[in-house]
Amino acid sequence: MNKSEIENLQRIILIGHGNISEKYVSAIKRFPDKAVLSGVVGRNAEKCRVFAQKHGIPVYGTSAAEVAERSRATAAVICTPNALHYEGVMEASRLGLHCLCEKPLDISAERQREMVQSCREQRVLLAVSYMRRFIPHIRELKSWIDSGRLGRITVVDAVIKHFRPKEYYDSWHGTWELDGGGPFMQQGSHLLDMVLWLAGGYQEVLTARTFRAYHDIETEDHGYAVVRYGNGAVGMIEASTASTGMKKEYVEITGTRGSIKADYGGIIGFHVPGEEKPEWPAAKPNDELFVDLLEDFLAAIAEGREPFVSGEAASLSTELALAIYAKAGPPISLGSR
Repeated sequence: MNKSEIENLQRIILIGHGNISEKYVSAIKRFPDKAVLSGVVGRNAEKCRVFAQKHGIPVYGTSAAEVAERSRATAAVICTPNALHYEGVMEASRLGLHCLCEKPLDISAERQREMVQSCREQRVLLAVSYMRRFIPHIRELKSWIDSGRLGRITVVDAVIKHFRPKEYYDSWHGTWELDGGGPFMQQGSHLLDMVLWLAGGYQEVLTARTFRAYHDIETEDHGYAVVRYGNGAVGMIEASTASTGMKKEYVEITGTRGSIKADYGGIIGFHVPGEEKPEWPAAKPNDELFVDLLEDFLAAIAEGREPFVSGEAASLSTELALAIYAKAGPPISLGSR
């Protein structure tokens, strides 16, 4: 590597080192000529040291400012619990670091606006890890919608039905303070972002109900909402972590010329009269989507452009989740097990 290449190398620090951080460690290693993982910040000094030694990270500590200075960082990946994204992005941006933040950007609409504004003022980029937008067949579906091949979009329905065992909630998950909500804010965050991207944002939440159907937690574990989207379509969103034995996420797009149903694995329903079902691009493993996300982040820095999933665009999923909670009111308890 010559001097010019070394100077253009992005020196990335991790702020947070929980399970999700492993995905970024692996992704960064895929771009040895563009980025290096130079530091890690954690709240617990000993756990941070162990993580750093495990991955050969040269600089570690509990102070982002100190780690950034010692490692000569140029960018940060924020992968702390939801409610701690704010302090990570705010500090990193003030240190002049480009920011790639785990989803959701934050659990507060007001704090999200502050995060976006801080990055603008400091002239650093803010990207958010809604990597489902990088799925090839979902991008193709987006092009079908935008080109008018499905006609005027009338109905957009989205479903995420998962199950989480009790042990999952023996932590900060399922709390308003740190998780910010149940499946609408946490597990359904990717799906909400994807649907909003496909449907041009949203206008209003028409009705909503949330429940504690299975788990004894603060937030909902099951719920429904009816939304009017930015393109004028209406549709239902169902989000659940109380659906025993289930693991499915899909979106159904209906227009005046036909309907397409897709999940993360591919197109699972196609009815468009006059159109033959095309050869849709193959799905990608989830780990590869992290690679695509990081590649776009690095390219955006190099090219001086907005990331594919910018902080401002990503803010909408949190705003929609909060609007659903406001319309629904407190979760209705159906009894716990």
